[in-house]
This record gives sequence, C-alpha cells and structure tokens, in this order.
Amino acid sequence: MVPGAGLLRLAGEPARDPRRDQGTLRTAWFRLEWCRAVTAVSDGVPDTACAEVRFFFDYWLGLKGKDHLPAADHVDPLDFFSHLSRVFIVEGRDLDSLIIRVAGTVYRDLYGFEITGRRVVELIPFGNRRDLLVDYTRCIRDRVPVFHAGRMTWRDRGSQVSYERILLPFGSDNAVEKILGFAQFFDSEGNKLFK
Repeated sequence: MVPGAGLLRLAGEPARDPRRDQGTLRTAWFRLEWCRAVTAVSDGVPDTACAEVRFFFDYWLGLKGKDHLPAADHVDPLDFFSHLSRVFIVEGRDLDSLIIRVAGTVYRDLYGFEITGRRVVELIPFGNRRDLLVDYTRCIRDRVPVFHAGRMTWRDRGSQVSYERILLPFGSDNAVEKILGFAQFFDSEGNKLFK
C-alpha cells in the first residue's frame, strides 16, 4: 500500500482500496515507481527528498494524468489524512490574492496563531525571504510543482529547523486556482519532527 494512504486514486479513476484489488495495486505500484524515476528529471523534486514529499508529488502526478494540471476540485484530504497536520491549501490566482483555506496544526504552532483565512503575503516576510516569493510565483506562473529545502527558526522552540516543502498547483490549463502544500520538518540532527 502507498505510505500514508488508505485509498489509492489513479488518474481518471475513482478512489479504491488497494487491499481489495491486487491487480490495481500492482499497476499503481508500477506507476508510482515510474513516477519516482522521472521525478528528479521532470520537475526538480530530487531523489533525496523525504518520502512524504515524494508521496505528494506522486499523488499530484496521478491526479494530473495527461492534463497540464489536475482540476482544483480533485484535492481530497482523505487521500492524505495521516499527513494533514503538515498540509496547507491556498486559493487564488496571483500572489497577492492567495488565501489560506486549510492549514494543519503544525502551522498554528509555527506561527503562534491560527492562519486559516489569512492572506499568504501577511504571513511570509517576502522582503526577507525572496526565495519563498520566487517559489510561489513560479508555481503560479509556470503551473509546475516547486520543491524547496531550507532552514528557518521555529518560534516556539527558538531553534533552527530544516524543512522540505512542495507546492503543487491545481486548476485549469489557463491558470492555477489552488496550491496544495506540504512540509516536513527536521531537527538539527536530521530527524523528522513529525511523522
């Protein structure tokens, strides 16, 4: 079974329980392995990215199928419920209009307050973190997943942590309408802070 997923959704097909259909499971496994093989080449998600980031990229590829982008209404939080604490979903068509619609509990701890309903530009100090501005802009403009690995200060802990984050665009061929984001955080020794 795919880690972190109880149901498996293949492009163009309804979600299935892979325990009931071993043929589908083998087909899905082949598709996921193939996606992992081309991940580093196609959109900049390195082979060294953590398993959770690769899971989200594979999820996006499966929903996308042959389309340029998966439709915005194809995001189903039940597909990745075990990772919800580190998931965020933003909606909007440009950087200034991006509003956080869903944010896992990790982000409330990170910022020190609830961030759902806030604009992204209110939360991220783009003046100090041009790299984040570039990531969101590229995801929207180029309609591609964007992987980022970096370091930051965790407010509650007062310590530096490293993270890997992926931004996944959803919408139509003409525009991004929603971004599904996920981040995995690591302590100074490289251990995952949340599992």
